[in-house]
Amino acid sequence: MAHYAPVDLRNPPPKAAGKSVFFLGATGYIGGTVLQDLLSLPVPPASITTLTRDATKAEKLQSIPLPSGTKLTALTGSLSDLALLTEQAAAHDITVNCADADNVPAAKAILDGLKQRKDKTGHRPILIHTSGTGTLIDDAKGRYPGEKIYTDLNPTPAFKDKPALLSIATLPDNAFHRDVDLPNVIADASGVAKVYTVLPGTIWGEGTGPLFEAGISNPFSDQIPTLIKAALDRGQAGMVGEGLNIWPHVEIHDVGDVFRRVYYGALRGDIGHGPAGYYFAAAGEYTLFSAAAAIGAALVDLKLIDKAQPSTFTQADIEKYYGGSNYMGTNSRARADRSKTLGWKPKFTEQEDILRSLKPEAERVYKAFGKEFKPKQK
Repeated sequence: MAHYAPVDLRNPPPKAAGKSVFFLGATGYIGGTVLQDLLSLPVPPASITTLTRDATKAEKLQSIPLPSGTKLTALTGSLSDLALLTEQAAAHDITVNCADADNVPAAKAILDGLKQRKDKTGHRPILIHTSGTGTLIDDAKGRYPGEKIYTDLNPTPAFKDKPALLSIATLPDNAFHRDVDLPNVIADASGVAKVYTVLPGTIWGEGTGPLFEAGISNPFSDQIPTLIKAALDRGQAGMVGEGLNIWPHVEIHDVGDVFRRVYYGALRGDIGHGPAGYYFAAAGEYTLFSAAAAIGAALVDLKLIDKAQPSTFTQADIEKYYGGSNYMGTNSRARADRSKTLGWKPKFTEQEDILRSLKPEAERVYKAFGKEFKPKQK
C-alpha cells in the first residue's frame, strides 16, 4: 500500500527553487485558479510561459502582479500550434495542462516535447495533466444511482456495509478521456516524464482572484451553469431521465488546492506518478435530481421561471443543450483517497454545500447570459 507524507505547503521542497513552467489554460476556469495558486506558493515557479489564443488577454497576462523573482511570458497561440507545444514543453522543467482533457494531437505534441527535454537534460520533466471523473461514467441515462465506485489509491473488495472500491486501471481503454490519459501514463512508464493526472468531478463556485478580476480567466464552470441556462431557456429545470444518477462535486478553490499539493509533491519527488499518479478532486456527491430541483426552486424564487419542479429533458432538449449526449444522466463515483494522503482537506464535502451554491450561481448565470440559450463557441 502506498502511504505518503502530507504535503506541507508552508515548507517548500528544495527542488522548488528556480523551476520553469509551461502553463496551458490560464484563461480558463480551472487554469486561472491553478495558475493563481501556483503563484501564491511560498516558492513559486521562477518562470512561467502561458499560451492563449487571445492577444488582448496575453497582453493582460504580461501585466499581472507577480511574486518577486518570478517572470511570466505570455505567448499567443492555440493547441493547434503543435510545433509550438513541443518546443515549449521541451524548454521547461514542468508542463501544466489545464486546457483540454481530450485534445489528442496536442497531448502527443506535449509528450514529444517532454521526450526531447529528457533526451537533452537526462532528467525526467514533470507533466501535470487535467482529466476528469467523466472517465468513470456509465450509461444510466438518469434511471438509477450507480453502484461502481472508484478510488485513486488502493482498490478494496466489498465488506459488510462498505462497497467495493475499484481501480482506475479496470476502466476500458475507450473510456472517456483515456485516449489522452493512457498515452501519458505509458510515457511515464517508459521513462519519458513523471506524469501526474488530476481528475475533478463537477466543479462549482465562482472563479475569483486577480486573473478573474482582470477579465483574463473565465469565472464559470460548465456542468452547473449549463443546467441553469437550459432551465432559463425552457422555463423549467431539467434532468436526463429521473435524475437518479450520482456525481462527485468539488468547489473550485478546493480543486486548486489539489494542484498545489501535487505540484509540491511532484517536486518533493516521493508521491505517486504514472499509473499510481491519479488524483481525484472529489469532495462529496450529489444527485442530478437534487441539483435540478434546487435550480428550479432558485429560479422560481428569483422570479425567472414559474415551475419549481424539474422535468425530464426531451430528446430535442438533449440535442439542443448537450449535442445529443446523455452525459448528464451518467453516474461517476469517485473517492479521493490518494489526494487526501497529500493532506488535501476539502472545505465543502456535503451535498447541501453544492445545492446551497445554486441560487447565487443562478443569479450570476442570468446576469451574464440572460434567458436565451446560446451554444458554446468552439
